[in-house]
Amino acid sequence: MIHSPLFRRIQLQLLMNLTARALGERPVRLWTHSNAEALRLYAAFTAQHLHDGADEVRLQRMNNEALKMGRLLRRVFWIGSRSRAQRLVVALYRNIGIQVSFTADDRLCFNRCYFSSCYTPAACRAASMLDDGIIRGITRQPACHLSFAQRITEGCSCCEASLRKTTHKQDICP
Repeated sequence: MIHSPLFRRIQLQLLMNLTARALGERPVRLWTHSNAEALRLYAAFTAQHLHDGADEVRLQRMNNEALKMGRLLRRVFWIGSRSRAQRLVVALYRNIGIQVSFTADDRLCFNRCYFSSCYTPAACRAASMLDDGIIRGITRQPACHLSFAQRITEGCSCCEASLRKTTHKQDICP
């Protein structure tokens, strides 16, 4: 089911809705388009609205909305273990043109990213707040935050990130 064309469009529409809500914008209707066109439209929407990054309030709203979505996905798919959570993350990201894998020490490696060709580094940093929330929600690690060591949009061959526990308020977008 998670790999069906209809599920992919629904996934993209839900992502569009939460992103637009967090940014205070009207969402674009995606689910009536082909998967390729829906992905292109979402990428264009986020690239346009996040081109120069986003302010702290919008970033926090994006993160909060994504965390809620991640928690919902965890419940819908009955995720009870770390390995199942990681498999769900990999499958969901594959649906939106991102090849991600987890290493043995729970780091994430984003080897290929559809969005890297249209995002500025600032847009990528801002959009990663969505990744942070969704992944924390699915993996049930709300006290952690996704910390990127490198990004494709900054000239690296892949993005590398890890979930790290935070004891203080972190800078959302340096």
